[in-house]
Amino acid sequence: MGSQGVDLKFLVVTLRRVTTAVQILPFIYTALYIFALALYTACGPRLQTALDSLFYVSPVCILAFLVLSHVLKLCRWHKTACLLPALPQTVSLIDYYLSPFSNAAAYLFNGTIILMSILLLIAAYFVFFK
Repeated sequence: MGSQGVDLKFLVVTLRRVTTAVQILPFIYTALYIFALALYTACGPRLQTALDSLFYVSPVCILAFLVLSHVLKLCRWHKTACLLPALPQTVSLIDYYLSPFSNAAAYLFNGTIILMSILLLIAAYFVFFK
């Protein structure tokens, strides 16, 4: 009986740690991703390639974060933070497959970074402070 209590306590502590990690990681990752996107405008092609390699977010990863958010019954703002890395990918897909952007697209790119930053701050506020 005593060992089952220890196992249950271990499971509860582990679940809390997993929940905390799942709750915080999308915010940390998205903040780093926004920082990397901001560096794109000021760095050369070699650093851009390195940033791509480090910070590319697979749609599979985004889907995994969304599934974990759903399983742990986290709020919609958490799901918003999970989806934010898909925003610049959407802009890139439009540029590559639908219509190539002109030089004026830099404004769209910078607007995407600003929009991501604002949405991340709003989501963080609702998840961590409300």
